Amino acid sequence: MNPKTLQYIMGHSDISVTLNTYTHLGFEDAIEEMRRISGN
Repeated sequence: MNPKTLQYIMGHSDISVTLNTYTHLGFEDAIEEMRRISGN
């Protein structure tokens, strides 16, 4: 998902807030999200 779109959805006024919210995610979390988005 485009970070700016996520920023809008989450209602964050600054992109750094949005990005800092998700810094705890790991590589496996990112792969799982990509699988979910792609439908695999």
